[in-house]
Amino acid sequence: MAKRNPDLSEMSRVFEEIAQNPITGEVEIKFRDGRVVKSVLNGGDPVSALRKVSYDFSSGVIRLESVRGDRFEVDPEGVASDSIRPPVVYLDQCHWSTLANSIFDRTRVRDERDLEAAERLIELAEAGRVIIPVSSAHTLETSALFDERRQNLASTILRISRGWQMRSPVVVRTHEMGEALSRAYAASTTLPEMDVFSLAAGAMDTKRRVSESSHLPPDLSKLHNRLTGFASIYDVLMNPERVPSPVPGWHERFNKISSDPEFQARSPKQKAIDGRALAISDVVSEGVTAARSLGIPMEERLAVELYERIDSMPSLRVYGDAIGHRLAIRARWEPNDLIDMLYLGCAAAYADVVVAERVATNYLQRSWREGHQACPVVAKLPDAIEKVSHLLA
Repeated sequence: MAKRNPDLSEMSRVFEEIAQNPITGEVEIKFRDGRVVKSVLNGGDPVSALRKVSYDFSSGVIRLESVRGDRFEVDPEGVASDSIRPPVVYLDQCHWSTLANSIFDRTRVRDERDLEAAERLIELAEAGRVIIPVSSAHTLETSALFDERRQNLASTILRISRGWQMRSPVVVRTHEMGEALSRAYAASTTLPEMDVFSLAAGAMDTKRRVSESSHLPPDLSKLHNRLTGFASIYDVLMNPERVPSPVPGWHERFNKISSDPEFQARSPKQKAIDGRALAISDVVSEGVTAARSLGIPMEERLAVELYERIDSMPSLRVYGDAIGHRLAIRARWEPNDLIDMLYLGCAAAYADVVVAERVATNYLQRSWREGHQACPVVAKLPDAIEKVSHLLA
């Protein structure tokens, strides 16, 4: 009879901590009786930006340490449920930079109020009173930097987020479409609830990573994925080498529409309708995927069904209304507007507070359609602190 692998609860009774040095490949296991066992499992990676990745069996916390001495912790899953979750504050990259400067170069923060607000946000996040998640937009924009500036920003984001991530907006809106179509067609399949802000490994990825630990018990497989998933992204972001970012051509389509005389001759109401229609046309292929996963037969009316139900899809609604507003005012579209539209729009739909740059704040506030609910988007860190203070009161 084959011996089974012990599960995580059994291992937790024996082990205190397991740690690896990614550079040398050395693994150290601390037993609860005080014994320490060391071994080298592989040749390691000499260029890794991390020198230690460890797991605490008592607390469930993952700890990482960079080569230059930055220390990070990843909160265990289950540390907060939706019913008791602290307020979520989503920061645009420019405001993450302010937090980084408040830690590494205070002279770069010119406004004393911004400095005080940044320090207060950091204090609240490290005390677990607010969640400040990282997204794949942050990782993309951070990896375009290099040297110390890159490492300082990455260190701040990884330290303050504590493993919390906002799920990919593509995943979020696909789930929203699935829920809307499920209700429309009375599908027999029930979609699981989605935690838009999550501590799950790879939560911010658009595509699910392939696991190679299926031979392990489920809880150990999950731990393996968490250790490798977080170590990978932290290693990449703390590496000082620049990663070139692709330049999308997505924005040119909207510049053509903005300058089209026929479009500009439409009424404000029709432009708002057009914005939502353009949003649906952008994502209809994802709607097809959602429908097929539910076993819903495809019909020509799919785009119409999604359009008619856009008010029930929070992030897609914000996305469509922001498109409509920006087209109506003939805004000039730039390549990075795609990131702002997707990520800030998704955050605005689900986070408690969003701190964006001035232009994005303006169009998100002006296109907000939540009736009694105030738009959560502000342009300044002190304004975010004011909102957070009301939420924590």
